[in-house]
Amino acid sequence: MDPYSFEDFVGDPDVFFAEYFDKQPLLRTGALAGRLDGLPSVRQLDDILALETTPPSYLRVTKGGKGVPSGAYTRTVARGAALAEAVNAEKVYELFRSGGTVTWNSLQHVLPSARRLRDPFAEALACDAEVVLFVTPARTDGFSPHRDSIDVFVVQVDGTKTWRVWATPEHRRGDEGSYTPEELGDPVVEVTLRPGDVLYVPHGTPHAAAANSELSLHLSVGVEPRRWRHLLQDTVTALVEDDAFHGFPHLAEGEDTAAVAALTEKLELLRERLARLDVASEAKRLVAVGRARNGADRTREFARLAAVDTLAPATRVRRGAVPVEIGDSEAGRTALRAGGRQLAVPDAVAGALRALDSGRTVSAAEFFPGVPEARSLSAVRGLARIGVLEAVAGPPAGASPDAVPVADEKRK
Repeated sequence: MDPYSFEDFVGDPDVFFAEYFDKQPLLRTGALAGRLDGLPSVRQLDDILALETTPPSYLRVTKGGKGVPSGAYTRTVARGAALAEAVNAEKVYELFRSGGTVTWNSLQHVLPSARRLRDPFAEALACDAEVVLFVTPARTDGFSPHRDSIDVFVVQVDGTKTWRVWATPEHRRGDEGSYTPEELGDPVVEVTLRPGDVLYVPHGTPHAAAANSELSLHLSVGVEPRRWRHLLQDTVTALVEDDAFHGFPHLAEGEDTAAVAALTEKLELLRERLARLDVASEAKRLVAVGRARNGADRTREFARLAAVDTLAPATRVRRGAVPVEIGDSEAGRTALRAGGRQLAVPDAVAGALRALDSGRTVSAAEFFPGVPEARSLSAVRGLARIGVLEAVAGPPAGASPDAVPVADEKRK
């Protein structure tokens, strides 16, 4: 499936950040209509619920607006000589049948489809994001009116759910809390979300939701953009990593003129470093730090390696992403350093790699000049396994239609 973009969820980003972000709710009816097949589904929830190693911390069940103790849906299992708690799927189903809402936290930890949903938000907001799945029985309230400490982007996937959202308070402290309907008055948004609809709820905004005449499954992408205090702490932390701040002072109780003088000196040094800071570069660094997240940028390595084994002689290859240092030749072999590996390859192979520096391609059969086709193909596969070479997108002539090009897999 095509990847999602931030625009798919919020529309024009400039309008979103100017008029809605951190200010008021936004409803996007049909924003993902016809594009839900790649998202986590009820069937996938059954599959991950059946995992023997699912920690109970990922799962939460609520009934009547209150949390169900985890002991009601867990069991003790033996893992070698140790005992551990695991989710009991049958007990979860029983609670769901009796009106419990099942919540699966950090779904991106187990499903690639949830990571694909999270990534556009982490990229646009330069912070990490969490995908939470909510499955609610028909004709059941999910949670009583409450506020969250994070911004939430709701994507309705299955069934329908009626949402009530109240006005976003002007002053918020980023905490959680609950309300009675009498405290809130009339909502500013009351809508029934259908599959493909998207709803944005800023942090601290009171809201509540209830499933209608069928099971409802929705996904919430929760994000907590870094506040100014977090960003400035990050900047100062980076500056004081300098050796000038590595000493161990002794700050005694009471008045200590030496300690005060030393602290004054370090604060003055920090002030000077802040004054000389390249602010534009620091802003780029903070964005990069915010976007860095585990699992987001990893390739499908097993699929890539499987594709390497099926490279054909006619497949065209090019230099891969792994940096290569080509050293000196000795006794017909050239030293090669690639991805932390030290290799010695025939001089002709080193020459072939140099020839590909300009971005040109060559067929696998012709990569290693002057040797039989099978040996050239073997050399290509060996270098492709460690990322020095990669196949050009598109299957070679005569290849099976099911063959997966290495370069395509690497970019997924």
